[in-house]
Amino acid sequence: MRLRPALLALLVLVGSCSRRERSNPLDPENPNTGGAPEGFNAIADAASVRLRWNARPDLPIDGFRLLRLAPGDSVYRPLGPLLPNFISSDEDGTTDAGLEYRYRLHYVIGGALAARFAEDAAMPGPLRPWVVDADGGRVLRLSPDGRDVLQARSGFGSSSSLAVTPEFGPLWVADELAGVVDIVNVGDFTGPRVRGVSDPFSIALDPFDGSGWICDVSQPGSVRHYQSNGAPASPAALPLLDDPEGVATSAADGAVWVTELAGGRVRRYGRDGLPQGGRPLLSPSRVAVDSTTGEAWVTSVFSGWVWRVAATLTVLDSLRLQGPLGLALDWRRRTAWVADPVGDELVAIDMDTRAVRFRVAGLGAPRDVAVDLARGDAWAVSRPTSSVYRVSPAGAIVGAVGGLGDPAEVRLDPGFVGPRVGRPRLGLSK
Repeated sequence: MRLRPALLALLVLVGSCSRRERSNPLDPENPNTGGAPEGFNAIADAASVRLRWNARPDLPIDGFRLLRLAPGDSVYRPLGPLLPNFISSDEDGTTDAGLEYRYRLHYVIGGALAARFAEDAAMPGPLRPWVVDADGGRVLRLSPDGRDVLQARSGFGSSSSLAVTPEFGPLWVADELAGVVDIVNVGDFTGPRVRGVSDPFSIALDPFDGSGWICDVSQPGSVRHYQSNGAPASPAALPLLDDPEGVATSAADGAVWVTELAGGRVRRYGRDGLPQGGRPLLSPSRVAVDSTTGEAWVTSVFSGWVWRVAATLTVLDSLRLQGPLGLALDWRRRTAWVADPVGDELVAIDMDTRAVRFRVAGLGAPRDVAVDLARGDAWAVSRPTSSVYRVSPAGAIVGAVGGLGDPAEVRLDPGFVGPRVGRPRLGLSK
């Protein structure tokens, strides 16, 4: 059947109007906006939530309306007055730490809320997660709920290791290629630069005075020791080590544990630097210390073993994974978190029985992990996906931040969590 020219023109006109209408950002059928405000993001901080979105002074709207669902509420309630269409941010300073808040942003048109809305959630808290991006030479501070980047500072070269002094103390950032370690204030990112370490790698902090033990993987290797002001500490070094790649300190007594990858040993030193023994192990990678028992957990990404070693350097037991690397010990809940990049999984192990509690797969070859002792969440780094994941004590992924370049390590500052009782310990005590 042949269409008349007038009817054909009418159909073309109707189709064109339909396409133009669908380009309207207020149209619920718009494939890009769905008729809702764009760019909405709720970003948690210590005691508030930052709210961001795209301003729309070009649209014929009254403005924006923010609604909030607080813990215990059954309905969303208005948060503040009507916001003009040229406004793109607000802040909710009436939140409590550790609780999740849900937010909705509506257009207001003709005095009424538009049906479609943008939605996001945030959980403020004192935790300050820090990530080092080796590719971009950046240090990133993530939100306490593990969903956003709060702060980014560049200028750190090809940094791949960092350490965090609890309660807003300085960050230690190692640039292995440049042979420098920056010790920077978290407020303005200024501070001393240490140049006495040829190939700085892993870093561990003394729990009593905040000095840093820095692995130098040059040959002959050593672990160098510096005060937080950049001056050499005492002892100045643990010398004559063969490829020291992992270092950890005990929060109980300040003992220093070091893994020698090429040397095939784990060593233990007193806080004064005096050697207390060593134990041959097959290509040990990283080490962490259970401060309730004084025992060390050691991984080997090349052999697949995870060992538990007594303070007397006796191997107590072991278990086999595919290629374990990073590890963190939650001695409060007796969970050892092990990042296995070869097996592409984060493994939770019972610290008392050594039984595998569960495995979290699909994170993208996690290589490093840290644990939030207050909540029990594990924070895992995936270089292939450029992401950091927050995993609950039960193994659920409850937060994720992507687009981080080449994240190498994550470290957690618990922030100020209340007054201390007894001897101060820089936030590392049990």
